[in-house]
Amino acid sequence: MSESLKVLIVEDSEDDALLILRELRRSGFDLTWERVQTADALRNALMYQSWDLIISDYRLPSFDARAALEIVQQSQLDLPFIVVSGTIGEEAAVALMKKGAHDYLMKGNLTRLAEAARREVREALVRAERRHAEIQLHQTAAREQLIRMVTERIRQSLNLDDILRVTVTEVRQVLQTDRVILFKLNPEGQGHVVQESVNENWQAILGQEIGDLCLKLELLTHYFDEQVRAIADIDDARIPPCYANFLRQFQVRANLVVSIMQPNGLWGLLIAHHCTQPRQWTEDEIQLLKQLANQVAIAIQQANLYRQTQLELAERQRAETALQQLNQELEQRVRERTQSLQQQAEQERLLRLIIQNIHRSLDLEEILATVLNETRQTLQVDRVAVYQFAEDWSGEFIAESVGDGWVPLVGGHIKKRWEDTYLQETQGGRYQNNEMFAVNDIYAVGHARCHIDLLEQFQAKAYVISPIFVDEKLWGFLAAYQNSGAREWQSWEVSLLRQIGIQTAIALRQSRLYQAAQSQVKALEQLGQLKDDFLSTVSHELRSPLANIKMAIQMVKLSLSHPGLQGDRLTRYVEILEEGCTQELNLINDLLDLQRLEANVQVLDLESVDLNDLLVSIAEPFFVRTQEQQQQLTVDLSPDLPCITTDVSALNRIIVELLHNACKYTPPHEQIILTSWVKDRTVQIQVCNSGVELPADVLPHLFEKFYRVANVDRWKHGGTGLGLALVKRLVEHLSGSIKAESFNALVRFTVQLPLEIQES
Repeated sequence: MSESLKVLIVEDSEDDALLILRELRRSGFDLTWERVQTADALRNALMYQSWDLIISDYRLPSFDARAALEIVQQSQLDLPFIVVSGTIGEEAAVALMKKGAHDYLMKGNLTRLAEAARREVREALVRAERRHAEIQLHQTAAREQLIRMVTERIRQSLNLDDILRVTVTEVRQVLQTDRVILFKLNPEGQGHVVQESVNENWQAILGQEIGDLCLKLELLTHYFDEQVRAIADIDDARIPPCYANFLRQFQVRANLVVSIMQPNGLWGLLIAHHCTQPRQWTEDEIQLLKQLANQVAIAIQQANLYRQTQLELAERQRAETALQQLNQELEQRVRERTQSLQQQAEQERLLRLIIQNIHRSLDLEEILATVLNETRQTLQVDRVAVYQFAEDWSGEFIAESVGDGWVPLVGGHIKKRWEDTYLQETQGGRYQNNEMFAVNDIYAVGHARCHIDLLEQFQAKAYVISPIFVDEKLWGFLAAYQNSGAREWQSWEVSLLRQIGIQTAIALRQSRLYQAAQSQVKALEQLGQLKDDFLSTVSHELRSPLANIKMAIQMVKLSLSHPGLQGDRLTRYVEILEEGCTQELNLINDLLDLQRLEANVQVLDLESVDLNDLLVSIAEPFFVRTQEQQQQLTVDLSPDLPCITTDVSALNRIIVELLHNACKYTPPHEQIILTSWVKDRTVQIQVCNSGVELPADVLPHLFEKFYRVANVDRWKHGGTGLGLALVKRLVEHLSGSIKAESFNALVRFTVQLPLEIQES
């Protein structure tokens, strides 16, 4: 019987190709073949047709066997590659073999061609079978792991929603399908999707009520007697059209459905949807879904029993059934406790000591030293240490208790930062789930080489790790290391380390709270000092105008009692009185405005305003003032300034205050520039004045109340000392920001505001 062989020939000579084909047919092969002689033709042939063997000439006009071999390798197809040439030398042939060619023959001697073809095709088939077996083994392991995980979660948790959510998520990942749902039936034959895991490219149907008549018929036909329904293609003629249409509305091309049974009948369905294309479900996949459906049924029954028990306990706390159940639970607990009395006594002693130490001391270093020493003595291990994660999930040991003869991991002379690639890549890995991890032998657990190298630096042969959470965030872990050899950890030892880890977390949180309290005390002390300084400054600012007012009143009285002193002097004294009153009112009004802004009681009066018109109108009065002061005011506004929604009164005051400030401090013959433009959905407003430059250490204080730049004559420039403080608060009130810069004899204030404020 002839052997079928699909061969792709890379050859520019048709005669040579026919010679090869004749030799293969003579040797009993039934051939399907194609000849290509360019790289593009080779790529197309590999893409659109499957092949058993590739036979290539060594040198072709447009490329050679080496390039052909690279194209085959880039396609990631495991195809035998045999070079047949009349010009290849032995050295070139060996080089090709090293690159991946499987054999080479001379065109003048093709007697070995059939044997080489059979051998290489056979070996390729073996490799393919091995890969398939490895994939099957991996899939089987993943399915078994899924069954174990769901079973374990059912044993550990009574949270049915959590169990169902994990089930659909993990099933979809293992089956590599597009959607997995849990569908719960109601007594009327309708139902809804209670859990779903779906690929983001497909429609989500979680919570959707479904009462289609075709679904009811499907349920009656297939699922009330625990049947499994596997549909490879909904377009199959054997599928009822109404049911196929029902599935199409959910983008389904193939589905696998398993009944979830309860003692009182059908509870619902575990369903896998494949939406991308039709799919032939394997027996392993069907069995996996059946096993998981059984586990889900157990979880549902367990949750129902738990819920029923809880209701009975609440309604009939004194009833005999509840008492019997309570007695059974107590008896079970007594039996469990009796088995480990000695270990528990030791645990309690150690935990009492740790708790007492935590309550007695606020010194974290002292607490950790006691905890680690006592833990190492109790567990009889070589090292107990506390490890803290950094922001990049590297970390360092901050405290340890280590036996004699072992290298310490904490100290100024050793490496501070440790980089565990697994913990960094997974951001804490399993410890994020608050999982304990006990390893009896680091060489027998399947650790990666890099992980073993890291543990060998710790001299560890076995270890137990308990995660430490502080404020619900993974902070680090508590680790016990056995350096002398492998060790089989007992359950009570693992449990003890978890309890100690919890107490260590309490100590860390207590230390953090203590430090925070200390910081708060310091902050309150600073606040008190600031309050005293503020009152002193306010008193001074209020007292200065009052002194002028008092002096002016005395001079007015004197002028009134001496008619010869009246006239211009009396007018000047009245002006002093008016200026003093105005200064007092401005200061008080500014203080009240600041108080309202800081207390967040200032109400926004939002309206839409043309920013160009507003800025021009604000700047108009300042042109006269700057001309009088021999200054040059320039308004440079972007032509595309939009209308903005803001509090116009607040914005007006901000710009007026900044322009007023610039006019006060700009020397004659210097410039003041008002500019505005739009950037990234915000409006930028800038006031810049030349001729003055502020030191860098002054800029952070410009927006503080009553702050005045040194060497500036306050009597010459006047003001309340609250202008820029008010500006900053008003900008923040408008959901914006302001910054001050000074360089090259310039001072620049930049205000950034949103185009539209959303009123809360």
